[in-house]
Amino acid sequence: MKRSVFTIALLLGLQVSLTATAQNEKVTLHVQNSVRPLVEKWVAEYTKTNNNIAFQIATGKAQDNENSISFVTEQADDAVFIARYAILPVVNKSSEAEQVLGSKRLNAKKLKSLFFVKDEYDDDTKETKAEKTLHIYTGNSQQSASRAYATSFKQETSNYKGKKISGDDSFLNVALSRDPLGVAINSLSNIFDLQSRHLRHDLALVPLDIDKHGEQVLDEARLDDIILLLEQQQFAEIPVGKIGLDYNHHNSQLNAFVRWILTDGNKYIHEYGLLQLSQKELTAQLHRTEQIDLAQK
Repeated sequence: MKRSVFTIALLLGLQVSLTATAQNEKVTLHVQNSVRPLVEKWVAEYTKTNNNIAFQIATGKAQDNENSISFVTEQADDAVFIARYAILPVVNKSSEAEQVLGSKRLNAKKLKSLFFVKDEYDDDTKETKAEKTLHIYTGNSQQSASRAYATSFKQETSNYKGKKISGDDSFLNVALSRDPLGVAINSLSNIFDLQSRHLRHDLALVPLDIDKHGEQVLDEARLDDIILLLEQQQFAEIPVGKIGLDYNHHNSQLNAFVRWILTDGNKYIHEYGLLQLSQKELTAQLHRTEQIDLAQK
């Protein structure tokens, strides 16, 4: 009798141990540097009330997403989108490039002419002699904002003029600091100091030809005002890309975390220089995760 009780207790203990091990299985988050601080914030907040999951953060995209989530900026068919990012052209402050571009406002046609190689279908938009001396810098990684910028102008990334910088888009700021004729495009989180909410001290925005209110907001260069503007209005001159999550939708643990991001985690988006999804799209993305859960039951 005692042996039977001991055996049952041992089996129950083993079952509890295995369950705990399964519940605490590590989830790997594959994150690009531009959103890493936000992801770290999400992990810290989520694990306060969900201590049965352990996260580890890595760079690059997962090869096997069975128990991982990849943060992607390309248009992945099965990704759940969670936020948006805006892209603006910048130069180094007080540089020759700022002198060339700072006295004019560029519309979409001029931006296309500035950043992309002219093709046979282009109109007669011409660059000035001074503009031809400028050096264009764009990102070359799969996660670079340069990809969304090219898509917005119906261009291939191979059509960019100038030099492509490998690695994280933050390296574009380094390129500008070394080249007084440099012009680059980058996302808000790389252009602004997220603590002061102002432009990084050595950068200046290229003036854009948009409506008067928009021009004033960009001229004042306050991050939160720009975010509010771009959540309310769309401009051909300011492309906006999406951040999505690529993961195994049949993993209930991952699905629960993604739903938390879309609801509770959504309030931290602005703090890290990103735009929220529209309420309609946010609801649609949340509904997708709920449909997935229902399909599993």
